[in-house]
Amino acid sequence: MNRIDKRVKDVLEKGEKYFMCYLPMGDPDLKTTRELVNLYMKAGVDLVELGLPSNDPYCDSRQIAESNQRSFKAEPDLKKYFGLIRAIRKDHPDEPFEVMAYSDFVKQYGVKNFVEELKSADIDAHLLANATVIQPDVVSEMDPLLLPTGIYRIRFMPHPFDDTLLPDIGSNAAGVMIMQSFADQSGNRPNVAEENRKLMKSIRDTKTKAAITFAYGIRNPTSAREAVEIGPDGILVGTAMVERIKAGDFKALEELIRGIKQATIS
Repeated sequence: MNRIDKRVKDVLEKGEKYFMCYLPMGDPDLKTTRELVNLYMKAGVDLVELGLPSNDPYCDSRQIAESNQRSFKAEPDLKKYFGLIRAIRKDHPDEPFEVMAYSDFVKQYGVKNFVEELKSADIDAHLLANATVIQPDVVSEMDPLLLPTGIYRIRFMPHPFDDTLLPDIGSNAAGVMIMQSFADQSGNRPNVAEENRKLMKSIRDTKTKAAITFAYGIRNPTSAREAVEIGPDGILVGTAMVERIKAGDFKALEELIRGIKQATIS
């Protein structure tokens, strides 16, 4: 069983929601990223998303975009990011890991080389963050390469909600999928909007095998509790972590993770 499948099953069977957490690789440097994996796990993260940097992470927040630039400034050599991923796997042989990247990183590295690196590092899943908004060339080349490795490509439902993605989610999504939460007309998420409940039902109605991960706009235990009330299987938090990593306040980072994890339990 894929490590992510097992972790999700174990958490849900306890009556909890799983907590997935984005970790920017290389910000402020690769050594610190390796150390932060330990902090994440100690504080209660169930699934770690290792985020490779992009020059144009347009599906993410300004804070994450700035973090990506800091990563490239600290380490421009793409191969060293995979060296870090292998080191993290060596540190944690039994933990589930998902690697997130944008198509610019994948294309620059080469799709075949990228998949081979994921396999070499024994990674469990991959999220191509902009898969729903790019031409299908990367996806069509990547999916056949991933299939025999047992590494699944995580499906992503963006906001605005795109009904044309539902058949693929129903037929092909595995492990976990990610749903981007509803935003207002300005693109803001001051609270977890009730509209998300209807959108989530549309995904469940596909009979997808993937657990639904609710993402974007979760910044603290209060918004985490709001998200849990909407009814996902788990939540993903990113920007709030990046802000604390930038500040170098790892005590506050650990406290935030513990608080959000608690919100997925009670």
